[in-house]
Amino acid sequence: MEHIAKILTDYIYEKEMITENLVEIYQYGFQCFLELSVSTICSIIIALFLGMIPECLFFFLLFIPMRSFGGGLHMKTYFACFISSCFILTSSLLAVKHLTIPITISFTLYLFAAILILVIGPVDHPNREVDAQENRTFIKRTHFTMLISFLLALFFIFTQNTRYMFLQAIVFVFITATSLIGRLIYKQT
Repeated sequence: MEHIAKILTDYIYEKEMITENLVEIYQYGFQCFLELSVSTICSIIIALFLGMIPECLFFFLLFIPMRSFGGGLHMKTYFACFISSCFILTSSLLAVKHLTIPITISFTLYLFAAILILVIGPVDHPNREVDAQENRTFIKRTHFTMLISFLLALFFIFTQNTRYMFLQAIVFVFITATSLIGRLIYKQT
């Protein structure tokens, strides 16, 4: 992606659409756009192939804010991140498609994972230091997302929606795992 972003940036620079001092900014922007686009398209293809678009959307409704605000393990390359993300999405959707877990077990698993996430706390990556104010903001947003997820869990229990309760439990287990691994690797206290 970095190579393609460089080609695109060089092209618009040669056409004098940007100045030299903007080259790095545009290259970074192109790279982010390309990586996000490829990941999104691949996720949609996986969901379409499995016939699980609503479940995929629900997965990302929880997964994206929890990972964004809670931090955790980050891969060293885009390719490793892409493969890991595809694996997590695919395995989550396949589990929900082919397994039926009693709602009480799913809720218990979700609750256990959610408590662990709160205990572990936000996990910062060493390449992106977070100041105290940002950390407070991330904690508030994580807690808000957790509140929404808890209300959703109660709704799923009330409506006996075992499928989405199980999916929510799986998402939180993956979030817990990446947070715990990130905490161990980055050795934060």
